Amino acid sequence: MRANDKVLIENINDYFTHKGLSPNLIDDIKVKLKKDFTKSEAEDKDYIEYRRKSPAEIILTIQRNLFSLQLNPILFFILNFILISYLYDKQYVPFQAASGLTIFYCLVILPISILIYYRINKKNYLYSNKFEMILGLCIAAMSIILVVIHALNVNFGIVMVTMYAHQFVFVVGIIFSIGGIYLRKLEFTGIGLLLCQKTIDAIITDSNIAQVASIVIWILLLIVIIYYTIRISARN
Repeated sequence: MRANDKVLIENINDYFTHKGLSPNLIDDIKVKLKKDFTKSEAEDKDYIEYRRKSPAEIILTIQRNLFSLQLNPILFFILNFILISYLYDKQYVPFQAASGLTIFYCLVILPISILIYYRINKKNYLYSNKFEMILGLCIAAMSIILVVIHALNVNFGIVMVTMYAHQFVFVVGIIFSIGGIYLRKLEFTGIGLLLCQKTIDAIITDSNIAQVASIVIWILLLIVIIYYTIRISARN
């Protein structure tokens, strides 16, 4: 390892130790940085020369990305929770129908928000995530527009869909719920439970049983939200 690269690692270690980051997170940053050194070593350059950035710029980039990583799951959950609650009209499910806003959310907003979520999570702290931030702001702006449109009783029409469409959304909700618990991504568990609650009538035809199941799902969702909030507070 080059002498200047060692100094950079020491500077990063000292800076984030002073900032109070956990040793595990600092070690993770250093591991990813050392892996990235192979790119500069392949060109026989110091890392800061390879990146064309000063040590301070590299440290600030890492700091911004860490902030984005902390906010990423929270914003992802809040955005999708509000949109599912507000745009997914549960009343249309028994009639094998869905509003245009619901379809637009399921086919456009939800997939793009998941893509942004994973792109930010995959970042290794070292490089800017401006593209993801800009795309995220566009999605947020689009979401606000959709909420305003819905508030004005504009829903882009009622579209007839088969019951299988709502059942598919229910299955996606189950996958999100179980996958979120397994991967310790409770933001997905919360979204999955809400999708299940919205589409439970597509699975259970008896309205009384469906209502009980819906209440049970809401209770589970409340437990997840409380636990998730406590975990985030403890982490911070």
